[in-house]
Amino acid sequence: MKFIVLALLCVVAYVAAELEAVEEYHGSPRFRRQDKGSISVTATKPLSGPERRPSLDIDYNQRIHDKNGWKADAFGGASFRPGQSTQPHAGINFERNFRNGGFVGGFGQAQRQPGGRIRPEFGVQGGFRFRRDANDVESEEMGY
Repeated sequence: MKFIVLALLCVVAYVAAELEAVEEYHGSPRFRRQDKGSISVTATKPLSGPERRPSLDIDYNQRIHDKNGWKADAFGGASFRPGQSTQPHAGINFERNFRNGGFVGGFGQAQRQPGGRIRPEFGVQGGFRFRRDANDVESEEMGY
């Protein structure tokens, strides 16, 4: 009987030591960061054209894809224009970045008009970014 009690106490002591070893870990576990999105406010005042009144757009942007140089953001919000009711809109922006500094992007959006019909908008953009490496600037200043 004493042997069984001693063996049981040894098992309990071993399990307690294992649990303490786990509890003594002070590091933090690593989790993938969740993108919380962003809110953007855009004010526009056209300088020419038939409609010169200012407008205000408030959007919520959420990153939906970011991999291998491709980025895509979904957005939704409202447009405020003087003399009109608030118009909701939603859409998507995308961009592809290349290693040489070039990029191609575009957007698609749908917005409800005052009469109730939906007006789609689409656009494409592209460009080339010229960048200098910080090490090149230092080497020029140092005379290397």
